Amino acid sequence: MNTNMVASELGVSAKTVQRWVKQLKLPAERNELGHYSFTAEDVKVLKSVQKQISEGTAIQDIHVPQSTKKRTGFIVQKTTGDTERRIELLEQKLNTLLQQKQDENELLSRIEEMERQLKQKADEGVSYQLLQHRRELDDILADLQLLTSQMQEFTAQPIPETAAAAEKTKSRKKPLLSLFKFQT
Repeated sequence: MNTNMVASELGVSAKTVQRWVKQLKLPAERNELGHYSFTAEDVKVLKSVQKQISEGTAIQDIHVPQSTKKRTGFIVQKTTGDTERRIELLEQKLNTLLQQKQDENELLSRIEEMERQLKQKADEGVSYQLLQHRRELDDILADLQLLTSQMQEFTAQPIPETAAAAEKTKSRKKPLLSLFKFQT
């Protein structure tokens, strides 16, 4: 019987029954959900408690009759073939879940290793590109220095006099030639 059934049989509330069990430390059993479960012998004990309270006995002075059988406080259910089958199925599901968890952990570790390798390859690629760019920049700098030195040598050389005079005469001849062309 559950707490509500016992309470209605005794004519009290379920909370009162629970309070009596706790205060008098009655050996009531509990089911798998933690609810009290009472036997016919438990109901007799509770009726005795109710009678003593109605006669005016204080709760700490109530005499609780001792039970003839030893109780654990929890219901021990007999296992049947169906229960055993359910237990086997649950164990199989548990083993399957454990295997899945192990597989998941293995996959996660493989993914982490692949990510590490990918990062390493990316770093190596970037390092190679940086070295190539550095070599190209060094080559360009060397070419630029060569051109600069050649330009300095070229500007340091004096222009020959004959070439400068030839340029002056050429510029004078052109206007004269053009005058002669109109006269003829």
